[in-house]
Amino acid sequence: FGHPASLPTIARGFGLETIVLWRGYGGARWPAGDTVTWEAPDGARVLVHHLAPDGYELGSSLPADAASAAARWQRLRAVLAPRATVGIALLPNGADHHARQERLDDALAALAEAARPDVVERGSLEGFAEALRRAVGSRHLPVVRGELRDSYGYAWTLQGTFSARAAQKRRNAIVERLLTREAEPWAAIARAQGATDRGPLLRAAWRTLLECHPHDSLCGCSIDDVARAVDQRLRDARAQALGVRDDALLDVIGHDPVAARTARDRWQPLMIVRNPAARARSGVTEVTFAMFVADVPVGPGSAPTGDVPRRAMSDEEVLAAAGVCTLRTGDEWPAIDRLAIRRAVQLTESPRHYPDADLVTITKALAWVDDVRGYGTRTFPIGVPDGRATWLHPQPVEISGNDVSNARLRLRFGARGALTVSDMDRSVTARNVISLEDQDDRGDLYTASPRGRPRRLHFEGWRDLHAGPLRVERVGRWIARDGTPVEVAVSLDAGAAFVRFRVRGDHRGRDRRLRVRIATGMGDAAVLADATFGVVQRESLAVPASDAAAETPPPTAPLHRYVSLYRANGGATVVSDGLAEYEATPDGVVAVTLLRAVGELSRNDLPERPGHAGWPAPTPLAQSRGRFAARFALAFHGPRS
Repeated sequence: FGHPASLPTIARGFGLETIVLWRGYGGARWPAGDTVTWEAPDGARVLVHHLAPDGYELGSSLPADAASAAARWQRLRAVLAPRATVGIALLPNGADHHARQERLDDALAALAEAARPDVVERGSLEGFAEALRRAVGSRHLPVVRGELRDSYGYAWTLQGTFSARAAQKRRNAIVERLLTREAEPWAAIARAQGATDRGPLLRAAWRTLLECHPHDSLCGCSIDDVARAVDQRLRDARAQALGVRDDALLDVIGHDPVAARTARDRWQPLMIVRNPAARARSGVTEVTFAMFVADVPVGPGSAPTGDVPRRAMSDEEVLAAAGVCTLRTGDEWPAIDRLAIRRAVQLTESPRHYPDADLVTITKALAWVDDVRGYGTRTFPIGVPDGRATWLHPQPVEISGNDVSNARLRLRFGARGALTVSDMDRSVTARNVISLEDQDDRGDLYTASPRGRPRRLHFEGWRDLHAGPLRVERVGRWIARDGTPVEVAVSLDAGAAFVRFRVRGDHRGRDRRLRVRIATGMGDAAVLADATFGVVQRESLAVPASDAAAETPPPTAPLHRYVSLYRANGGATVVSDGLAEYEATPDGVVAVTLLRAVGELSRNDLPERPGHAGWPAPTPLAQSRGRFAARFALAFHGPRS
């Protein structure tokens, strides 16, 4: 449902010089004809052959008798000939959900006879691409640039799919990021140090993920059974990626789980910090301590004996054992902040042993770590107090009434959910930064059909979740009219130049769109959005009423990782962890779709797209009932350079 601006770069990277496409391009706002040159932002160029309005189904089910073939050819020629820029055209023979053509030889012979003196020639896509390049020769073709997301008035573009089954798209993005930013680099680093080659495992994980990507799986416009299969594949791919990453990290730090399993008396607890970025970084990091409490026997002899179990350690004892209570600066604030603590049974794995089960106390905490190189690791002994400055930050996050600040940003929490964020270095302030809106949506999985005015959720109040010094986090709670609760945790870290938002909710409604609105204070700004392998500038699409009659362009756009708003004197960026649809408004708000709940695969009564885009089928799973989540960040910065 459209094509990224960098597709020519990707094609040329695989040695492909020709792209055949359909949706997303075509109509009065593009050059006339079926053949153009498409240029990517980096200058890569490909030849594009654009299919007729009926797309890849134009030549399906060709007749084998002479009379029917003659009539069919007249209709085909009327479509193909006026658009044939270089005198040849492609007639695909097939369609969605169709078996191969019956009596293909007879049908082609009948069509060739009916077409004389035009020539109908049987071939392949590769053969057509070669013939097209020869026919183009040295001609100067029109050049198109940028994304191809506008085929209004020519063919349905179906941009509403970016919000269909939003949580599934987010899970996919998280697994993609896990593979590209963690599993692949750590596996490569471990291999370069002489460890096991995990390439086959990575390829298996990628294959599992890529099986989620075909049209219409990841688009979300399929029946619920397909969605369930995608969910399971995403879970599998995530498990595979985590396994590769964790085993590679153990290789990188020189840990042998087989040898360690037989030398328990020499175990030493360590905190391992990893930097999954190519640049060196310092800052607040989230860490997890698993402190041993007791063995958990498994197998014969593991039945309860009636003995008094070993006393579990208290929270204070756990922290003391970790050495974190004694890690203080002269200002008497701890180098490690505890966030949460719980007890669980944890397995110590070894590829040549059964897992060892232990009752542990798991402490989630924050630590300040300095200067971890790009794709580097640092290890810290646990239980040995370490007062080095690398663990500490001299300017903690401070609370003063309703204000929270670090050395860079100030947050002010107000009544009715009002949040003001100020960048003190840049003298920039954004007000009413966070709000939530709810709107009825009578659409389907292809097309949004919002009805009525958006409604703001009712704000219930703020509560403190963490009071620093490395992180201050406050949670606001909103309630929708159907009782759906939504919490937004707003957090600021020591030294951070951005503010984080963590959204959690429990959806109880149906037929609606729920969005989070992040105000940047950058009204009347240029909008630049991250996309596949590059950034694109996006402007509102102006489509005449005649072209919008068959399908109305939505004001939303695809969200990759971030969207930036730029003015002459500065800018702001909203970062997302995987949701796939946003709308940038003229007043500087970036509205991100948290969920779009609909119950039908396709409807034919939508004013935005009259007619069925697929088969009518109920999709109750697409009502997105239950828990949902998302994470965002907002940062201010200078103008585009």
